[in-house]
Amino acid sequence: MFFKHNFEINNDLIDKKHLDEFYSFDSNCNLRTAPKLTYSHVHPGPFEKMKVRLATQVFSHSVAAGMSTALNIGILPNNSIPTINFINDMDKLFDIFNSSDTPNSKIFNDPFNNNSHQLDHLNKMTEMFKNMKVVSKLSATDMTQRVNFLNGWLVSISGLKMLWNSLNVDQNKDYTLCTGRINQDCLENLFGTIRQQLGNNTNPTPIQFIWAFKKIFCVEYFRHSPDANCIEDLDNVLCQFNEMNEMSASINEIVNPSKTNCNVTQSIFKFNPIKIGTVDYRKLNIPETNALTYISGYLMKKCLEKHTCSDCLNYANFQKNIEPSFLLSFFKSTANDNSTFGKLTLPHDEFYNYIFKLESLFVEHFSSLATEDNVGAKLRDLLINTRLKHPCENFNYSYLLNLFIRFRIFSSIKFLNRCLMSERVIKHRKLSILKHM
Repeated sequence: MFFKHNFEINNDLIDKKHLDEFYSFDSNCNLRTAPKLTYSHVHPGPFEKMKVRLATQVFSHSVAAGMSTALNIGILPNNSIPTINFINDMDKLFDIFNSSDTPNSKIFNDPFNNNSHQLDHLNKMTEMFKNMKVVSKLSATDMTQRVNFLNGWLVSISGLKMLWNSLNVDQNKDYTLCTGRINQDCLENLFGTIRQQLGNNTNPTPIQFIWAFKKIFCVEYFRHSPDANCIEDLDNVLCQFNEMNEMSASINEIVNPSKTNCNVTQSIFKFNPIKIGTVDYRKLNIPETNALTYISGYLMKKCLEKHTCSDCLNYANFQKNIEPSFLLSFFKSTANDNSTFGKLTLPHDEFYNYIFKLESLFVEHFSSLATEDNVGAKLRDLLINTRLKHPCENFNYSYLLNLFIRFRIFSSIKFLNRCLMSERVIKHRKLSILKHM
């Protein structure tokens, strides 16, 4: 409905055109403030409109923070403020209805316990939906009585309050409700996975359903869950592969083939990996001056995991005031305290200037080196002459440089692959099924 109609709330207009303007600007940036936002999010097809995941990523804190940054630097007009506030409010509402006990920095995503900030936001959204007017973009007619989502949200909010009172009759202050466990996402994911097991058959029989369920259960049962209390997955194992002192003879022969057998057994590895011991940059939301500040904070935070002292902490949290280049970090901060940037790290200006020099050299040389072997090593030879003066003599300069190179290669390839992918892979899905029958 947000894409099809405009919303009016107390004479404030909420219009999707501001999201389009933001995406047109952000998608052409080298480093994006809302990296998960794609063409399919802003211009969804028939099947994409049914994906809740895309909707939640549009109505997200990252998109609101990116749009707020664009507003403050003059990319978006002032009349986009209601749209930004609406996206931010919807993100908080989604968090309340998808809460879990997994630790995170978003307070609205904590388990529901009917506390003041959760209850106040539910009441705020109730009043918003009651006073919301839905206006057609084509005819400018009032469509409020013809849409169902307003009443649906009112019922959901009221139902959550009633469910809380029913489950917590004694009003136990320690009782919490993980609302993410009572939605239908798990069931939809299960059915979607089963349909994928049956090829072109999207409507399986009961027998086919049982067969697919047994197969999925046996294959996926031992897959590691990121939220589980157990050993980490293979990513960290691969990072430490070259650091193992005791390897079997067969593995050692593959990784380090002997000179006598080099003509028979060629190494499957055509490069020497840059070892950093971490790959969590693959899950990082990559946010141009504001984005680089955000990334600099991430790099410094990872360096603190290698060595921490008072000099390192003071250097890492040097910035205290809001400046134009810190807007994204300020808007993305979700801490519920009086600090300016919450738990985000904003290091010294010298560190930012150092990362800026590395980024400039990377952008200049990566396109010419990308098709060659040992890209990481060659980039390192180019960047190693760039100097940083850190107050701590134990600061790990080598780790910082390796992390930056690995991170930028990964992010460049990731977004290049996204640009090369077809925006309408499933546009003719039914026709594709018929062709392969």
